[in-house]
Amino acid sequence: MESGGAWYGPASPERLGCAAGGGGAAATPGGGPGALSCFRVGQGPATDSPATAPDPRERLGPHPRASAGSGGAPMTHAARPSRYPLYVLFLLTLLNLLDYVDRYIIASVGSLIRRDFVISDARFGLFGTLFFLVYLITAPVFGYLGDRFPRRAVLALGAIVWSLATAGASLAPTYLFLLLSRGLVGIGEASFGTLSPPFLADYFPVRQRARVMAVFYVTLPAGAALAYLLAGKLGETHGWRFCFMLVGLPGLLLAVPIFFLREPVRGGMEGRETDPAPGLMPGGDEDFSYRKRISHVVASYRELIRSRSYLYTNLGYAALTFAIGGMAFWMPRYLETIKGVSFEESNRLTGSIVALCGFFGTLAGGFAGDLVMRWTRRAYLLLSGLGVLAAIPFALGAIFSPERRVYAPCLGAAIFFLFVNTGLLNAVIVSVSPPRLRSTAVAANIVIIHILGDAPSPYLIGQVSDLSSLQGGILLAVAAMLVSGLLLLWGSRWLPGDLERVAGKSLGSRG
Repeated sequence: MESGGAWYGPASPERLGCAAGGGGAAATPGGGPGALSCFRVGQGPATDSPATAPDPRERLGPHPRASAGSGGAPMTHAARPSRYPLYVLFLLTLLNLLDYVDRYIIASVGSLIRRDFVISDARFGLFGTLFFLVYLITAPVFGYLGDRFPRRAVLALGAIVWSLATAGASLAPTYLFLLLSRGLVGIGEASFGTLSPPFLADYFPVRQRARVMAVFYVTLPAGAALAYLLAGKLGETHGWRFCFMLVGLPGLLLAVPIFFLREPVRGGMEGRETDPAPGLMPGGDEDFSYRKRISHVVASYRELIRSRSYLYTNLGYAALTFAIGGMAFWMPRYLETIKGVSFEESNRLTGSIVALCGFFGTLAGGFAGDLVMRWTRRAYLLLSGLGVLAAIPFALGAIFSPERRVYAPCLGAAIFFLFVNTGLLNAVIVSVSPPRLRSTAVAANIVIIHILGDAPSPYLIGQVSDLSSLQGGILLAVAAMLVSGLLLLWGSRWLPGDLERVAGKSLGSRG
């Protein structure tokens, strides 16, 4: 269903970035850093390079189609495959790395903060819970705006807000001040977390999205690891305040090139151009009242929930986030109190294991998902569910074994299998959602996984720790893994049909 109002006019292939040919040149190692060189960029169904979207108020024509060998003009310079998508992916991935370093820095210096402010485990766990409560409350607002206005400015503003809040936390004189600063960080990161996946989805075709999301979200283990390693190296010598200042400032620099990114055409990689969602567009053909706006938002969420694979992906993702968020927040403390590891060594061990195993698990899942999709359209959720279930015995080994030569490899294997899911699940979220509702879909995903996942898990594990033992609290995360794996396997039944439904709507809306 396309949004109302026939406000289209002619548009040139050059302005929309459509290519005359169907093939894209392979990216060379010089075209992008590291893992980015594996992509053949811009091979969308109807365009070889992503389109740069004009202002949403500008009248646009139907998405043009041209094919080499069918009487079309020769490929011009403007129509050649572009490496610009790799630049966008690199820039957003770098900012996402800072996002996750910022998110996990509070856990990595937890012992130092408790030493300064003399707080219980439950009050310390409130740092993580408040962050995610603010994050999930503001995410739907950014999802609503992201489906209606250019996204690059909001992405840049979010980076500025969370960077200033993190740097300002280094000056916190009291526990309450530091707690409030983490709430502000949640606002800034909500804008970036909501808008960046749909932004990338409009630069890359469906068949590449598991890999793209794997590269983008490989920053989750890398950022968490960097936070732990940073705290281990600099926390004791320079203090936790120095760590907050060091993490906060680089985001201000990256906000500048983010602001000047080209806005891609919504739905361009599905072979069409999609209107921004109605409800708040200035200069539109309809005057949306407040009641109509609310009605449209409710209808949008109903449309998303009708997708069974979207629904089960969100529920399984929430249980997985409960497990990962709780373990990541408490693992340094667990190694110190239960395994008898020093503060510096616990951060070093956690950081190195998460960096190595989480990094390769994320990439392996993304690339394996795109490969297995050639044989079954259930691949993304099948691999996700099996990965979570495979992590359970290794997690139990890491919890109960007293010997480092056993619990360290077990922890690494558990993290590898848990992070196999990252690119796969995010690819499902953006691929089974209509292009005009992708920011809303990601926002709903953020609300669900955090309100049921890592918003309550740090506090609940802390409460169990205060009442019994931290080991008992960590076992809550293992139970969540079992729930997650079963939900994802069950949801895979509907994935092929939901993918076909979105593709059918795209084809039906052309021409």
